[in-house]
Amino acid sequence: MRIIDAKIDLHVHPFFEQGNSLTDVVKAMQRTGIDIVGLERFNGQLFQQVCEQAQGLFYPQIPDDAGVILGGGVLQSKENRVVIFNAREYDTRERIHLLTIGWSDSSATPDTEMRRVIDTALKHGALVILDHPFVDNEFTRTAGHISDEKAQLLENICQEYAGEIAVEWNGYCVPWMRAALQPVVKALYAARIVPHDCTYHDVNKKAEEFVEQMRAKGYNIPLIADTDLHARNPGLLNAIGTAYVTATVEGERASEILASMKRAIFRGAYQNHEEYVSGLHLLRAFCLPVLFPAIYAKPRA
Repeated sequence: MRIIDAKIDLHVHPFFEQGNSLTDVVKAMQRTGIDIVGLERFNGQLFQQVCEQAQGLFYPQIPDDAGVILGGGVLQSKENRVVIFNAREYDTRERIHLLTIGWSDSSATPDTEMRRVIDTALKHGALVILDHPFVDNEFTRTAGHISDEKAQLLENICQEYAGEIAVEWNGYCVPWMRAALQPVVKALYAARIVPHDCTYHDVNKKAEEFVEQMRAKGYNIPLIADTDLHARNPGLLNAIGTAYVTATVEGERASEILASMKRAIFRGAYQNHEEYVSGLHLLRAFCLPVLFPAIYAKPRA
């Protein structure tokens, strides 16, 4: 199996527990032309549900620890295939989020050190991505950005794992919406409610600058575009692949396709396609649930 210029979105939260199904995901992939996805749950496992839902609906099913290749079913023929990677999003002790693509560490908790998650994932051949690394996941819960101390930690991690980990360009980090929140974070800082000021709003630009700085120092840290889709209903799945990468991949099993994709990424033989979801989508899918967690089940997926 060889896919030339495969369209790949590695950060998708499908919300199976709220009524979406694997068939809904695959139909959305068909509509948008996406060939490969990473399906995540925040601080939890998802891949077993993927395999269970595939039973009797798709053929052939070619699973291994890295993921599953699906054909048939709504894809209409065995020749039409999509790849679903086993993946997970982690909070860590350092309150920096990670994605592992092609492996899920079932033992990790939000108190697990990020180096342990990275080491375990790399041992199992996974692609590790620093997930929206310049977003503050600790004090403002995404509205602000990280402190200088955490920025230094990120640089240390990237130097330590250069050539093995990547940094995310995130389709949900809409700059104009973050700019609107910036005065709020500044006010919280002035009132000493949060411990650091908010001096920028475009965290993707910050990630781009960071990757360029690492490259200038001789460190290979690829930038990977993905959507970070939170599809709370089938309609929101239509935004799958808003941000994605293209690369030529090959293999007969998910683990082989994963290894092929990783080689392309770290050689620079891929292309980012960077686009943001709409403001209305972001409000429905993420902002309102995070602001009103008592109303929405699993606000952070």
